[in-house]
Amino acid sequence: MLSLVSIHVPKTAGTNFIETLKIVYGDRIYMDYGTERDLTAARTCAPWIAANPASFCEKYDVIHGHYHYPKYADIFGDAPVLATLRHPVSRVISQYRHIALHGDDSVERHRAIMAGEMDVVAFSRFHFIGNAQSVYLDGIGIDGLSHAIIQEHFRTTVERFCAAIDFDPQHPRVQELVTKPINSRENAVWSGSAIPVDPAMLPEIEMNCAADLAVYDRALERFVA
Repeated sequence: MLSLVSIHVPKTAGTNFIETLKIVYGDRIYMDYGTERDLTAARTCAPWIAANPASFCEKYDVIHGHYHYPKYADIFGDAPVLATLRHPVSRVISQYRHIALHGDDSVERHRAIMAGEMDVVAFSRFHFIGNAQSVYLDGIGIDGLSHAIIQEHFRTTVERFCAAIDFDPQHPRVQELVTKPINSRENAVWSGSAIPVDPAMLPEIEMNCAADLAVYDRALERFVA
């Protein structure tokens, strides 16, 4: 049986959390990245895994990456599920900033942002952006999760995850990781033609994240309160 299905919603400290998973599970982590821009790939289990899940579990204990819950729901439906989460407005702004600084010219949305043709408000109107956490957790929701890592409460939620799986949350390497700053580009120099984020945009971004705000509030109730 798989030990953990770990869903890394983009820009929610999932990269930092990988280091905790490595401490606990070593090299028995299957990284599922690079498919999130393709809805079919993000929600469809690879045929070689679906054909022989028992063989997959002989090599791996954890799946971690940018994929949607339905991708492994039928194959590893008995495994505990974890998701990395963040306040939706902060998450959208972080993703917008990342694209503005390091976008992919082959993606239309990225080109529009980098060319100064799409601001963060317009970016947040895409349902799979403004409400990305709801989309990634389609079919399970917050109440179906066994664990959550919340960026604004990173130390608390990492320590609670470790305690829940009977791994010492005070392990020196865990404590070293949870006291390090979260990877961020907030202080990166703005470059190119992308439209900077104006604080006046925040209320409209929040309106476009309504579903995710409900998800986030429920996550705080379950995993932080």
